[in-house]
Amino acid sequence: MKKIITLQVLLCFFSFNLFAQAPTPGKATDKKILIRYATAHIGNGEKIDNAYVAVQGKELLFVTDANTARINPAEFDSIIDASGKHLYPGFIVMDSRLGLTEIDAVKATRDFDEIGTFNPNVRALPAFNTESKIIATMRPNGVLMSQIAPKGGLISGASSAVHFDGWNWTEAAVKTDEGIYLNWPSRYRYTGWWVEPGAGEINKKYDDQITEIAQYFAEAKAYYGLETKTNQNLRFEAMNGLFQGSKRLYVRVSWAKDMLDVIQFLRASGVKNYAIVGGEEAHLVTTELKENKVPVIINRVHSLPEHEDDPIDAPYSLAGKLSAAGVQIAFAMNGDMEAMISRNLPFQVGTAVHYGLEYEKAIEAITLTPAKLMGIDQQYGSLQSGKRATFFLCDGDALDMRSNQIILSFIEGKIIDLNNSQTALYEKYLQRIED
Repeated sequence: MKKIITLQVLLCFFSFNLFAQAPTPGKATDKKILIRYATAHIGNGEKIDNAYVAVQGKELLFVTDANTARINPAEFDSIIDASGKHLYPGFIVMDSRLGLTEIDAVKATRDFDEIGTFNPNVRALPAFNTESKIIATMRPNGVLMSQIAPKGGLISGASSAVHFDGWNWTEAAVKTDEGIYLNWPSRYRYTGWWVEPGAGEINKKYDDQITEIAQYFAEAKAYYGLETKTNQNLRFEAMNGLFQGSKRLYVRVSWAKDMLDVIQFLRASGVKNYAIVGGEEAHLVTTELKENKVPVIINRVHSLPEHEDDPIDAPYSLAGKLSAAGVQIAFAMNGDMEAMISRNLPFQVGTAVHYGLEYEKAIEAITLTPAKLMGIDQQYGSLQSGKRATFFLCDGDALDMRSNQIILSFIEGKIIDLNNSQTALYEKYLQRIED
């Protein structure tokens, strides 16, 4: 008779070291596992209330409705009853410094900002540290993948897609150098700082800075068009993918007028695929964004309004407004302590849900949409047969901090350790309370 395995038994079988500082990567297995009766949030805007999800090796064998499908339990090595639980694809945070920084106050641990103005050839991936303690704290909240990207200069460098289970950056890499990051100048800037903010002022160098960017892109495009290259230019070589369509240009820009300038510039530049990152005033230009099919990667939801006369909930409602207008959205966590705070990605998106973003669209914005932007959606981003088994099982609503309790997680078909230094401290002091 086939033995039905409870979650408690399964987790005991995959015993982990609770006090490990950096959890050991998961071990591959060819066992055929069936998870049944969970509510599956597919990631493409759909939901199956009573699902069968089968995993073998790195792949999802099938995801189907248990009310209509017929299966043979004898075909599976393990069957997990997950009634009342929720299944989600692994969440993906965009424009992240995870693995590129460890302690903000220690410059030696910050490996994401290169000297220079135009650095498209600078690559974030080789600096990605899989031993980072911070990365281990992402996984218990369902954040299993990331787009790591550099900062600094006008062109910061190349971003890459990674997952959070591997011995080194080569094992963690999902797609190498999939995009280039551009920091668009602002027409206006604020003086002072957050404790004592000053008045806004016009950036008198704005036109000169845009001209400088336009000239660089024109030279890079001309280099791309050369049939014979006598001397190789590494910076221009890194830009080739933007004109071929194999890379996406991510433009960090906030204000509505600046976004219109970005759209106009890029339409004439020869860049085939691009997205806006930040877009605090994107709700003012939704028509232009939709017409030009420009996705927006929204910065952290839990922020203060950008303007004194903005409603207090402006950052909370931005995602809902863009989604309702037909603009494709994803999420980033830029700002102070952005690497550490990235573990709260699902809860920030949960706030956006409360302020108007439809729930399954919210799940799509942190799963399938980021995968599409990075060109990895054929393997990641949704619970569909043939895709990589990168997902998690949650005891409650993953977007609600009151009920988010992840009990089982897979990356590339491997069950991963959800313990980290923070959970170790929790268990340590919990024992003191119980004693």
